[in-house]
Amino acid sequence: MVCPRCESTGKIGKYGTYVRGSDGKKCQRYRCKACLKTFSETNFGIEYRLRKRHLNQNVFRILCSGVSQRRLAIILGVQRALIARRLLRFGRCAQHNLEIYRKQCNKVTKLNFDELETFEHTKCKPITAAIAVEDKTRKVLAIAVGRIPAKGPLVHLARKKYGLRPCERRQCLTALFKDLKDCTSSFGLVKTDKSKAYPPFIRSHLPNWTHEATPGRRGCIVGQGELKEGGWDPLFSLNHTYAMFRDGLKRLARRTWCTTKKLENLNLALNMYAWFHNLYLDSKKVSQLKLKWIS
Repeated sequence: MVCPRCESTGKIGKYGTYVRGSDGKKCQRYRCKACLKTFSETNFGIEYRLRKRHLNQNVFRILCSGVSQRRLAIILGVQRALIARRLLRFGRCAQHNLEIYRKQCNKVTKLNFDELETFEHTKCKPITAAIAVEDKTRKVLAIAVGRIPAKGPLVHLARKKYGLRPCERRQCLTALFKDLKDCTSSFGLVKTDKSKAYPPFIRSHLPNWTHEATPGRRGCIVGQGELKEGGWDPLFSLNHTYAMFRDGLKRLARRTWCTTKKLENLNLALNMYAWFHNLYLDSKKVSQLKLKWIS
């Protein structure tokens, strides 16, 4: 056990118990002999200092099921701030769990990655979200988000209203590949589309890997535009996962008025859904889709 105050790993002993007022649970208290501070077992849980703890797991599941924060607050009869605070905490917890998963999982030899585009506040402020998925299993391995300038007919309007927008695509892809170092083997196969920006990053960060580029095809009407129409799709694991992201997170859906206001919150929401997605692939049981800190 690690002291949350001084991060000492030794000289920690039991220091009595107390009854939590919100739900009547008996909790164990500890005392660190290094800093003489006390803490309890609840310090290491996702429910630390949260009221209405009975709502946490349902909020986690429903937020990852295509329901917006405002609508979820109406359904549960709570304030919107309660949902917003839990989204931030759940996102940080899921981000931590993904980091632990990358360090503890078997080394990946086949992966797919691409960029999913969305926007913050308005379509004049687009965002790229680079997501890497393990081939066959469809498990999400790493996520990185960044701002990009507007494209197409919105270029002049975006520059007029919001000025020059930085392009963070390079930093986003660099962060993605740095995270992938913890879970990738020395040799393997990576599949992408035919974007000219990907080969330099693959040669730099995965020098011994084989790169297979597949030309993109028109998306079908169903599947949020991510699934491809007709024939066999070599990037099915990736495109199917992207379609599930758009369907599971309301802010990513096509033709929606639920938009992202902060880039940091979008990153946390993506990590939260990614962990939900991985939990579902592991268990396929609703009763086991519970969010908790992994140490």
